[in-house]
Amino acid sequence: MKPFSRLAAACISAALTFLPFTAIAQDQGNLVANGSFSGGLSPWWRQGSSVRVQEVDGRNAALVPAGMMVQERIAVTGGRNYRLSMDIRGEATDPGTIYVQMSFRGSGVSADWRGPSVVTLDGRSDGNCAAAPAPRTERAALVAGGGPAEWRTRDVVFTAPANSDQMILYLRKAPCSPGAAAFTGVSVRPTDAPATSSAEAVRLALAAERLPRPAGTPENDTLLQSQITRAAPSDGRHRLAAGGAMAMRVHVGSREDLMTLQAAVDLSDFSARVAGATAPAHLSTDEAVAREPLLIVGRSNALSQRAFTDADFANLGEDGFLIRSFGPHIAIAGRTPRGTMYGVNWFLDRRLGIRWLAPDVTHWPRKPDISLGVQRERQVPRFTFREVLSIEAQDKAWRQRNLMNGESHGPSFQPSPPAIDSWNRSWASQGIIANFYELLPPATYQTAHPDWYAGGQLAMMNGEMRAEMARVVAERLRALPDYRSIWFSIHDMDWGWDMDAESAAFAARHGGHPSAPRLDMMIDVAAKVRAELPGARLAFNAYHWSFTPPEGMTVPDHILVYPMTIHVNYRDALNGPANEALGRDIAGWNAIAKNVLVWDHITNFAGFIQPTPNIFPIGRSIRWLASLGNVQGYMGEGSFNTPGAEFAAPRAWLISRLLWNPNQDVETLVREFCDLYYGPGGSAVMEYIRFYHDKIARTDDVLAEKTTVDMAMFDAEFVRRAEAIFNTAEAAVRGTPFEARVREARMPVDYVILLRRAEYSALRNEIGFDVISTLEQRRERFRRAITESGVTQYIQGDGIAALEDILDIERSAAPKPDIAAGATAWKDIQDISFQRFAGSKSPIVADRLASDGAAIALDRSSTGWNTQLKFDKLPKTGTWWLYAALRTEGATDGERVARLGAAPPMNCFTTIRNGTGMTASYRWFQVPGGPFSHTSDHSFSIYVQPLGGPEGSRILVDRIVALPEPAGEVPAASVEGNCG
Repeated sequence: MKPFSRLAAACISAALTFLPFTAIAQDQGNLVANGSFSGGLSPWWRQGSSVRVQEVDGRNAALVPAGMMVQERIAVTGGRNYRLSMDIRGEATDPGTIYVQMSFRGSGVSADWRGPSVVTLDGRSDGNCAAAPAPRTERAALVAGGGPAEWRTRDVVFTAPANSDQMILYLRKAPCSPGAAAFTGVSVRPTDAPATSSAEAVRLALAAERLPRPAGTPENDTLLQSQITRAAPSDGRHRLAAGGAMAMRVHVGSREDLMTLQAAVDLSDFSARVAGATAPAHLSTDEAVAREPLLIVGRSNALSQRAFTDADFANLGEDGFLIRSFGPHIAIAGRTPRGTMYGVNWFLDRRLGIRWLAPDVTHWPRKPDISLGVQRERQVPRFTFREVLSIEAQDKAWRQRNLMNGESHGPSFQPSPPAIDSWNRSWASQGIIANFYELLPPATYQTAHPDWYAGGQLAMMNGEMRAEMARVVAERLRALPDYRSIWFSIHDMDWGWDMDAESAAFAARHGGHPSAPRLDMMIDVAAKVRAELPGARLAFNAYHWSFTPPEGMTVPDHILVYPMTIHVNYRDALNGPANEALGRDIAGWNAIAKNVLVWDHITNFAGFIQPTPNIFPIGRSIRWLASLGNVQGYMGEGSFNTPGAEFAAPRAWLISRLLWNPNQDVETLVREFCDLYYGPGGSAVMEYIRFYHDKIARTDDVLAEKTTVDMAMFDAEFVRRAEAIFNTAEAAVRGTPFEARVREARMPVDYVILLRRAEYSALRNEIGFDVISTLEQRRERFRRAITESGVTQYIQGDGIAALEDILDIERSAAPKPDIAAGATAWKDIQDISFQRFAGSKSPIVADRLASDGAAIALDRSSTGWNTQLKFDKLPKTGTWWLYAALRTEGATDGERVARLGAAPPMNCFTTIRNGTGMTASYRWFQVPGGPFSHTSDHSFSIYVQPLGGPEGSRILVDRIVALPEPAGEVPAASVEGNCG
């Protein structure tokens, strides 16, 4: 029980010691004593000197300006249902400030608050209204407040907790909030009705606040028929507002579901805001129909039934909707409540001009006169599953407004407001996705079944393994409320696979592609599961080694395949020249599978705040995917790790528009976002977006899902032009609400300049300014943008505080390495080009022994492939031998300190032992498996893996050097495993 509740209970008990708990007159069956307050105060207890019993609007009532009225010892039977009912009147109260709570007593019964509703309080229960609020939420039986000052009947059905024998009832008004609450007609009666759900509790509260009382008159019936037969305006125009006053009213069924009712309220309130008008307190219903022309929402009302007499709702799916003119009215309805909600949001956006640009940024147009022509829309989204995983796009209200419906991975674990809780959770959501080792943990199975595991994955042709996997999957499906409604996803391990002999032989019969044994295993497992659970559906990912579809096989309709584009070159569309093979493979899956969902990658995980010119290619990719008939869904994996990633908001907004309707011009959409989001700076930001796309097109950069800041596109021209554009943009928005947004857009440019300042300081003539003399000003602007944007990570797994340490490092030009002394061709690849994992266990640190003054320090207490170099960092042509410069700290002589390897295959590595002098200087080690050549496929990598040691014992990585011939002076490495 909350401390405040314990205090209240103590006061109640003390007060009631002096009050006889007698049979004060009460209704038959009502367990509450003196619920109409006709007997004065007793046996209620009050908290707050202003709480009193008096006549309110003709009724005897408890008036509560702040505080509460409490009654305890209400006898209940555990496990039985009761209906709590009362009349409530709010005078000048804000929504949510009147609430009713209940708690229970009995053997072993928790004294916490109970109820289907949730009330949000500001924490100032002590009445100290000058104190800063500390918001909190509590369970409640009823929540009210706001709306017109009139008596409203509110009720809720609850189940008394098992073993409870007493209920305590609290009638409350939030302190430090305006107005007063009045209560009367309070009753608790046994009932056989089912308990009220959370969604129904919200619906009842919303209906009580916004629906009118039934008129119950013949005049209303006549008016309703008149509205049904009313003629259209002679000029064919619907005038929603005129002169800043609403000319149409929103009409909805009085028994509509919560989602539809909330959509109707939104339509009324938001259209009024656009017009600059005051929204009507009540909506129109069949039982109390308004006289104005109507905006009709949903299908459960007399006008909609006539408006859509000949409409075909069957083919609208879950999300589609119809908008039709009906006489002077406009009707909006979907086949489902979600479809109706999307219809309202689409109308508010596409017809009234509201733009939900980001969770905290909405563009509200001002239109005192709103006039629309004849409406006849049929809208069905091209993609049935639509989602972006980024902090901005995971905001549930933003997703609802922008017609996104998918909810997978992390968002599926988070609660949704009941009024919008209708997400498509059929794929990769909580409880319906597992990888190989989660289904068949090696710790459980490998000792008895070593033949089930092979090359980092499973031996996928093994029949016993398949049978056990099917058993485990069926067991998980049985635990679900409706296993037929989902695709249970079996994910591989997120690394490579060295196929076992049987899998390799099967792959060889199907074009040599490892996806063949993977698909065959899925078909077999699905058949076994469906034999026990008819209608079960499975899903699997095509990823890295399994991305290319097999030859001569098809995917059954009860299996969904989701290609994951982790190897995409962001600079181009999925089907563009830079991604020719990738696009061919997606089209290949589309040809052999009826159900395809593309898991796209849209952010730079090695530089969340680094310039990443992939906005236009993303748009072109979606338009192309829409041409593939079996691609039914799209999920863009973005910056779910941090807010404030580079252009995360425009990416998400653009994707949301195109997933609904891909037949839109990409640049036009981006320009619209820029104009609205950046205001006077929008044209300059759009110029920068066009420029950085053009810039990468003129380089040979690979822009992958983990691309480091050493890109060739960040040359003197980029710095000079980007700096000038953002100087113009900032000048245009200075002193306006758009200033912080432009500063956020500039943050990635400052990031590049700060990290590469040693290089740019030598190019002051080419870039047109002195980086060093403006360094502190730039760092201050950068820090401010980071704070304003809420950035928490700058690369995946490493916090923003670590970036400050890296920015403090003063680098110098690295000399030609001695290992390349006789080479005419060589490439120096510094620490800044490596991908780093393990966060604080793999920082870049200042190191006077390193060639440029900095190195990666891998803590040996964190083992794993914690630093990697991708092969797109190698020269574009030729074959190359690679050498890594390594040294140690805190290791003993001869101790195994790290593995230096190349993958694939998964087991090609050299074990590094600490040698004499490795603490005082860097030593060269040859990377096994060479020679190597350039590829943009990020499934290939060089890695340094620390081997276990005490925390603080480290192996440091200075650089890797590429040479066209083996370096004779480096001792032959002791290669372990199979390096081909």
